[in-house]
Amino acid sequence: MTEDRPDDGPVTVIEPSVRFGLGLAGTWRSRELLLIFSRRQISARYRQMLLGTLWAAMEPLGLLLMMTVIFGLLLKVDTEGYPYPVFAFAGMAAWLVFSRATLAVAGCLLDNMGLISKVYFPRLILPVAAVARELFDGLLMMAILLLLAFAYGYPPTPRMLALPLILAFSALLALAVGLWFAAFLVKFRDIRPILGLCLQAGMYATPIVYSASLVPDRFRPIYDLNPMLWVVEFSRWALLGKEVALSPALFLSGGVSLLLLLGGLSVFSLYERMAVDVQ
Repeated sequence: MTEDRPDDGPVTVIEPSVRFGLGLAGTWRSRELLLIFSRRQISARYRQMLLGTLWAAMEPLGLLLMMTVIFGLLLKVDTEGYPYPVFAFAGMAAWLVFSRATLAVAGCLLDNMGLISKVYFPRLILPVAAVARELFDGLLMMAILLLLAFAYGYPPTPRMLALPLILAFSALLALAVGLWFAAFLVKFRDIRPILGLCLQAGMYATPIVYSASLVPDRFRPIYDLNPMLWVVEFSRWALLGKEVALSPALFLSGGVSLLLLLGGLSVFSLYERMAVDVQ
């Protein structure tokens, strides 16, 4: 709309045309801007790093080495006969994408406050671009995972074509969780470290460093409701051919994940408009 101001002349104010919605239509119309933001996010992460994109490989490999020494060699955790490095990395790659993307989405408004306070664009672009950045790292980890599996005697199979879809689901789940925190993090800054602690606890509540078969049967009805459990289990199925014991909890956790995503989109759309006012 255009306002007449006697001192400065006409001023055009750009604002959203829809007062409430999930923001999907506006984000799709601005998909070229989304691509620009995604490339910017990826390049900004590695621009001033000495090792560049190699750091995306070295960091998870260092973590894998530590896990292999502690849980594979010292504690000798049962992996149902599978080599521990491949078994653990199959779950860790998807978890790293989920945890990093969740934190990135949660902080997307706070980290870009200088930009969103100056110009209007569909704010949903920010969390989606953050997820795209973590997916880029996830694809690099997946390439390392395939090479590691091949080195341990697991050649490529048609099942491995499911790995990108499994990785995409973990990123979508991270978007669902992170959107709930994004707008509130602007006002309550201590949410970020609390969320980080919760994600660290969630890693050990997900069968990454151990096998889900070690969980007592009496806890499985609740334990199986964790959506990331199924992401990890299907990752190992795709990579190692490990059988997945399906249960009704799979579909229930899928429904919960969908509700989380729809609810997160609604909450983000409702509160992102007030983010600038509470900085």
